[in-house]
Amino acid sequence: MNTVIFGTGEYVTGWTGAAGSKSDKSLGVVALVHFDLRERGLIGEKIALCGTNGGKFDDIRKHFAEKINFKNLPDLSFDQFPQDKTVNPKAYLDALDKFAKPGDVCSVFTPDDSHFEIISAALDRGLHVMATKPMVKTLKEHQYLVDKARENNVLLQIEVHKRFDPIYSDARMRIQKLGEFNFFTSYMSQPKFQLETFKAWAGIGSDISYYLNSHHIDMHVWAMQGKARCVSVRGVATTGVVAEKMLGRPCEDTITITAEWENLVEGKSGSNPSKGHAIYTASWTAAKADVHSQQRFFCLMEQGEVTADQCHRGYTLASDESDGLMSLNPLYIRNVPDSKGRYCGQAGYGYVSFERFVKAAAEINAGKATPADFDDDLPTGRVTEAVTAILEAGRISLDNKGCKVTLVYDDETPTNKDKIMELKMEK
Repeated sequence: MNTVIFGTGEYVTGWTGAAGSKSDKSLGVVALVHFDLRERGLIGEKIALCGTNGGKFDDIRKHFAEKINFKNLPDLSFDQFPQDKTVNPKAYLDALDKFAKPGDVCSVFTPDDSHFEIISAALDRGLHVMATKPMVKTLKEHQYLVDKARENNVLLQIEVHKRFDPIYSDARMRIQKLGEFNFFTSYMSQPKFQLETFKAWAGIGSDISYYLNSHHIDMHVWAMQGKARCVSVRGVATTGVVAEKMLGRPCEDTITITAEWENLVEGKSGSNPSKGHAIYTASWTAAKADVHSQQRFFCLMEQGEVTADQCHRGYTLASDESDGLMSLNPLYIRNVPDSKGRYCGQAGYGYVSFERFVKAAAEINAGKATPADFDDDLPTGRVTEAVTAILEAGRISLDNKGCKVTLVYDDETPTNKDKIMELKMEK
């Protein structure tokens, strides 16, 4: 079960295209995790990295050699696509046709507007797919890919690693036991210097809501599973304050999505259900702080409330090299070796997300499980439909003067009651 990783950017390699990342992901995440999964025998011996510019790979290999120095990770080798130094936007097809085979796994970490074509092609060829968030930008595309994964009997999973944070996971289970939903608010940000890394697509191929709000919208959708459903969305944005000045073109600074939810009674909507609401805010214009990304939520339920601050875990560092106080979160990724110089980040939720995916794919390949068996355990395409719907509804609202967008469900079919039929814009 070999692996193809689509995307060669910061989150995959730690290389921004000009230099090593200045964020908390200087070693990258995706490639590093897969090098370790290979050493542990959880994936095959061959890993391919696929981008669009073959000229980047010499720098990426040099970056890996300089930064990934663990005694238990001697093999940092990978195949590359494009296989030469040319630029080829369709290199993903070469990787799928020349490298991959049915039953292999792949991860898609490319700009948001390229996800659909790559995922669709991978599913057609019988690969199990892990897609970064958002999987796609429209409900129609999401549902199409879910159907295609089912037809090909392969796993389609979204890489929303917050689900594997022990604190967020614990919070979700506690929220499930606190009665009806009342109110949820979340905030997630990245420092404005990150816009230099994202300048090729920020505000063009996607926006900050798709990029960051997707995390906490997924957390909320997951926490409300079987309890409540989103019924309408509005969007509002800050513009012209920071991003437009930095990029020299229009780009929203901060986006807030407000959503109305209705509580379910015994899994069904009542004739006059009680209602709650949520506010999801994301920005990529924050100042440099003690953390790379602010990220937190508050959830008020009928019988209690839950607060979680994912970036402040009560662990700080200040050193001559740190440029001030740093709040560290090794529960996410740990790049500090142990006393024997070994990589030991396997417990981080940024790692566990991939480990759970490849183990599930292996079970499916062995005939021990079906993709549907993981719908109650992993963030599969089928159970994350509402996340894409809320994100798209927010974008529709922003593009139409903040209008209300209603999520229309298939209430006439009891076995299909969770399916969202359309997003209806109200003038």
